[in-house]
Amino acid sequence: MYNSAYEEAANVRISLAEALRKLPLSYFGRQDLSYLTSTLLNDVTVIEQSLANVVPEMFGGIISILIAAALLAVLDWRMTIALFICAFAGFFIIVGCRKLSEKKMKSVIVRKDAIYDSLQQMIDNIKVLKSSDKKAAYVHKLKDDITETTGAALKAEASIGALMFGVAMLIRFGFPLVISYGAYLLSQGRIELITYIVFLLVACRIFDPLTTVFMLLGEFFYMLIAVERKQAIVNYPKQEGSERFTPDGYDIRYDNVSFSYNEQDSAGENTVSGINFTAKQGEITALVGHSGCGKSTIARLAARFWDASSGTVTVGGVDVSSVDPETLLAAFSIVFQDVVLFNDTVYNNILIGNRNATREQVLAAAKAAQCDSFIEKLPNGYDTEIGENGYTLSGGERQRLSIARALLKDAPIILLDEATAALDPENETLIQHAIGTLIKGKTVIVIAHRLRTVENADKIIVLNKGTIVETGTHAELMEKGGIYREMYRLQRESE
Repeated sequence: MYNSAYEEAANVRISLAEALRKLPLSYFGRQDLSYLTSTLLNDVTVIEQSLANVVPEMFGGIISILIAAALLAVLDWRMTIALFICAFAGFFIIVGCRKLSEKKMKSVIVRKDAIYDSLQQMIDNIKVLKSSDKKAAYVHKLKDDITETTGAALKAEASIGALMFGVAMLIRFGFPLVISYGAYLLSQGRIELITYIVFLLVACRIFDPLTTVFMLLGEFFYMLIAVERKQAIVNYPKQEGSERFTPDGYDIRYDNVSFSYNEQDSAGENTVSGINFTAKQGEITALVGHSGCGKSTIARLAARFWDASSGTVTVGGVDVSSVDPETLLAAFSIVFQDVVLFNDTVYNNILIGNRNATREQVLAAAKAAQCDSFIEKLPNGYDTEIGENGYTLSGGERQRLSIARALLKDAPIILLDEATAALDPENETLIQHAIGTLIKGKTVIVIAHRLRTVENADKIIVLNKGTIVETGTHAELMEKGGIYREMYRLQRESE
């Protein structure tokens, strides 16, 4: 049974990992990292320990008690009722108070999640805290939160413990009840002396396993909360679709697309609204505009990081919402503004772009992304461990590795989200030339703040407050004298 319990715990972890892999990115945007971390670590551990210890012991106790009750009922059903009636009453009391107990336990769990979130924020922003005068205030607030959570946990444990203790005492009232009721039946000649003695002997021993079972019920209910939180992730609507993707070319078409990050926005406000344009294969389409105007959102809708609230996004005539996200993403090479690297070697971080690539192809991609110049200076070259998210590298070096990874994938669609934002002008120019030679024949969408990096784009789309306000080449937009021209002028003056 214990082996089965641990196998089931392993299945729980696997199912949760599979669910997380298939969840839409919108879920991660709405859900705190602390909740996911707590579920992955704490809740799964609670389920594992309960399946291995609590559940076998509790159900073993229940089965033995039921067998004993059945045998005693054959001997005398009246005495059996007297023996177990308090246990029945205790069971219904616990079930009746379950909602209140769960409310208290969930409140403590939510408080703990908030503390995990605060700790995560402190770790992520430790440099800022150390360089400011807010460190002491932040730590003081964290201590206060921990103190409050500890107090809430103690109150919850005390109230639940008091309930369990009261029920345990109630159960044991079955012993004097058996003595008194049995004596009454014996005096009336309605039972035999041997029957009375048997029930007294059983009553002396059965209340210990009964009490144990009821105490384990509390832990079992706590496990059910962990299961509920785990199931909330597993049952969250997944992005599904066909695993076959056979587009007619790789033109990306936006047809009256609108999107809101808040699905329950009563005001109906969208991040982007009424987007209509086509990013053609073999051309560079640039999305520009002020921060927060929806550039990244529009690009990521094509890769189905989110599904459009209305309208359709098609790649080669195929609606992306009809394609499995993992199948769709095989056609995309993406360089994000926020680079994510793994605690691994430089070589393996680039190899993520194409696991089947040869070493020569990896080195060629690194050279094209201007990475070889700094990799050669590392202690072990391409086999150097770069630490958590590449903390041993500069921002520009990390971004160049990300570009090398995308170049190695060599997908027909390329999304460049501020791909050169962290580079110095010299390296930026070199990489622009490298990218220019490798994107021929591909569909390219570039998101840029620095307008000089997209002067040669085939189409520039200017966004303002989530809508398209201007479209054209650099020369055409400069001639129009609109928002683009003003943005370009201000950037040139500030350089």
